[in-house]
Amino acid sequence: MRIFAFVAAVLFAMPASAQLLAPLLTSDGKIACIQGMTGIGRPPGGWEAIADKTAIGGWALAETTGDSTDLHFPMCIAPQISVRDVDASIRFKPVAGTRDRAGGLVLRAQSAADYYVVVASARDNAIRIYRMQGGRRSLVASKDVAVTSGDWHKLRVLLVGDKFEISLDGKEVLTATDRSLMLPGAVGVWSQSDSVIYFDSLLLGPPAQAVK
Repeated sequence: MRIFAFVAAVLFAMPASAQLLAPLLTSDGKIACIQGMTGIGRPPGGWEAIADKTAIGGWALAETTGDSTDLHFPMCIAPQISVRDVDASIRFKPVAGTRDRAGGLVLRAQSAADYYVVVASARDNAIRIYRMQGGRRSLVASKDVAVTSGDWHKLRVLLVGDKFEISLDGKEVLTATDRSLMLPGAVGVWSQSDSVIYFDSLLLGPPAQAVK
């Protein structure tokens, strides 16, 4: 907890324009995040570093077990980071998945059963905010948005207090409020069922201004 508090203090001492790269992979293609899972299905351990010349640094992170269990939500959490209000962005590329093709950004995680996740689905062409509480998923808000497979996208989440402001590829697509989780927590990436989603850079910074 001392390390978490230290990293959060460093993050919010930074200028509003600055961003911190949260560790998901090392520069030589090793897993740097902590693997976990919500729901049922194969146990954690299916995240891999994938060589991809189109990814920043030449490596992408992906969960590749192909477990088609419906309530199967693998995650990989960036170590030593705990924040509440944050401007977070992740680059992702939907690659494969029959039952689903969805990836997301985990925020304010207290455990593998208690967090927010903002999800982009290339199968459903939608952006969704979920609250995971006690391992049960509930929908906070949703918006139909085109999410193409085989292309890199940038998902950005500005979360301040109870207010979410979501952008995809530089365009604001969804706003919502929810007060059920107001504590600082961990951040990371998330997958669903047999989705294969490439992730390459998770950037965090202090919110430039409060969400209106």
